[in-house]
Amino acid sequence: MLFIGLLVSLYIAYGAFQRQALTAGGAIWAVVVGTTLFGLGGGVPGLALVAFFLSSTALSRHRQAEKERRTGDLVEKGGQRDAYQVLANGGPAALFALLYGLSGQPAFYVGALSALAAATADTWATEIGLLSKSPPRHLLTFQEVPAGTSGAVSESGLWATLAGALFIGFLTALEPSEGALGRALVVTLGGLLGGTADSVIGAFLQEQRQCLSCGQATEQKRHACGGETLVIAGLPGCDNDAVNALATAWGGTAAAILWALLAR
Repeated sequence: MLFIGLLVSLYIAYGAFQRQALTAGGAIWAVVVGTTLFGLGGGVPGLALVAFFLSSTALSRHRQAEKERRTGDLVEKGGQRDAYQVLANGGPAALFALLYGLSGQPAFYVGALSALAAATADTWATEIGLLSKSPPRHLLTFQEVPAGTSGAVSESGLWATLAGALFIGFLTALEPSEGALGRALVVTLGGLLGGTADSVIGAFLQEQRQCLSCGQATEQKRHACGGETLVIAGLPGCDNDAVNALATAWGGTAAAILWALLAR
């Protein structure tokens, strides 16, 4: 399976790189993540990874110009995913797949699927939430904030979180095995926990920066105006990629623990 996973991952990563959906570094790590999930997790985690990537790429390019106008200079990165983004979204799932391959414990298998469900839920929430007709509200202040602000949620974004988690949960239910429906429910729950945790972690821990030249709030380390930025709140070094990794890992861990408890 490892060789098959390598071939499939190379094909998808190369195509994504050619279409500028991945940077060169992102493509390399996508091969590593994909090979691990396909080779050690099996066909269902591999299918879930492909479903996550294709759906997320399609959503990120949907009305892309409008999203860029809404976020302006607030967000740090665009639609082309780099190595850090690939690892933040797929790394926890690959780690769970590795643990499953080494131990054979079903809880790690569920953890891998749930981590992917969390990544999907979060990405769908971001891409669909950016197009919300009403401004998002920050979790700490409940005040309206600009689209793309970390720690903020919108009604359409919350529904997208549920849809993304259900999407991966449904795919896991296609596997003809005992307990498939129960596993799908746990995976969906893990996806919801991870997707919502991203907003919570973003509100409390993600660093908030301000441009020293123009005073605008941003996630960029060097603002688009050319000015340096300074961390004014949050945990220094805890950027959006770190938040995504923590939330995705939490979704997988919570589901793995729940599945282990249910199996007793």
